[in-house]
Amino acid sequence: MGQGHEPPESPPAAPPLFRRIHDLDNAVSFFIYTLTRPIAPKPLLRYLELLADFRFFFPVSLALFLAAPSSSPLRPNLLLPLLVCSLIDLLFIALIKFLVRRSRPSYSNHSQYNAVVPVDNFSFPSGHSSRVCFVASVFSLSRPSLLADLHHLRVALLVNRWFGGDQALAVDILISAVWAWAVTTVISRVALGRHYVIDVFFGACFGVLEAFFTFRLLEFRGLL
Repeated sequence: MGQGHEPPESPPAAPPLFRRIHDLDNAVSFFIYTLTRPIAPKPLLRYLELLADFRFFFPVSLALFLAAPSSSPLRPNLLLPLLVCSLIDLLFIALIKFLVRRSRPSYSNHSQYNAVVPVDNFSFPSGHSSRVCFVASVFSLSRPSLLADLHHLRVALLVNRWFGGDQALAVDILISAVWAWAVTTVISRVALGRHYVIDVFFGACFGVLEAFFTFRLLEFRGLL
């Protein structure tokens, strides 16, 4: 008698701890999505999605870098790190998504929020979350340069008018506003049904680490 073909082996089941984390992540993410769906301002969420997309953010950053005066400390200490970090983030997040291949939430296909820009099929980690968090981190790390550039006449007039000449307060408010935008965008990714909570959490962490890595890299190369 000939030997029969053995059935193909099924892929190994995930460890129980990973399954519990995955199920909890699904439940919490769907709860946030359904809770915010009736009250979240749809135009704002879609605007945040567009603003943090690479296809919009990188050309704007490049244009600002090219338009900035060569004498401005913001050119090497803020705008250059933003450009370098954008490219590092694009490659790093794409590589992790390709390796992990986690699907986006199933309910995202039925979301009332149609994507402003085309999105890929993979969910982990959130590229929008990493991008906004490296931007906020770069602003924080560039605080001395922001203070040094306030000698510009028009900026100085605004600081004197709105903040009584307190340059440190003006810069701190700017950095706080950028972080508020970043955190709001991170939350919006779950509210839109684009990502799970774990996706945006790790995306945000990756963004902060990318900013620190970029600054160390540019310092090592003598560009800061």
